[in-house]
Amino acid sequence: MGDLLLDIMSGGWMGGPLGLVGSGLPRVVNFLIFVAALYYVLRKPVSDFFRQRAQAIARELEAAARARDVAAQELAQMRARMGRLEEEIAAIRARAEREAEAEYERLQREAQAEAEKIRALAEREIEMARRAAELELKTFLVERVLARARVLLRQQVTEEDHRRLIAQFIEELAEVPR
Repeated sequence: MGDLLLDIMSGGWMGGPLGLVGSGLPRVVNFLIFVAALYYVLRKPVSDFFRQRAQAIARELEAAARARDVAAQELAQMRARMGRLEEEIAAIRARAEREAEAEYERLQREAQAEAEKIRALAEREIEMARRAAELELKTFLVERVLARARVLLRQQVTEEDHRRLIAQFIEELAEVPR
């Protein structure tokens, strides 16, 4: 193409001052005819190819946009689910803390009730032991007093006092109605 421009500028493209021999004009004309024929023959297939390619690209772009929208929705759903998951975790923790506190309080109450039962049982056992000790002491004292009284009676009661007491006892028995 550069040679053609040089030929045109120098006037040599016509083969001299007015001739066309040896010029590049036939090549240019052949090239233009070839391009026109090529255009005429390939115009429809190339046009169809590019139209189909443009449609395919448009479909792919639409599919990519739909996929992007679906992915964005899924991402939003996942983020919402994650947000709810964090809320659920917080709720589970709070419920576990409440349950643990309630269990602790229940165990405290049970321990206090058990301690109260043990204290009451110990008080009853202490009271029973005190009464048993008092009874044992009274029994011991009565036995000692009786033993001392027997000793004193043997020392002070004569044989005659003894006969008189037996006679008096017999008289009292006789007076008892049968």
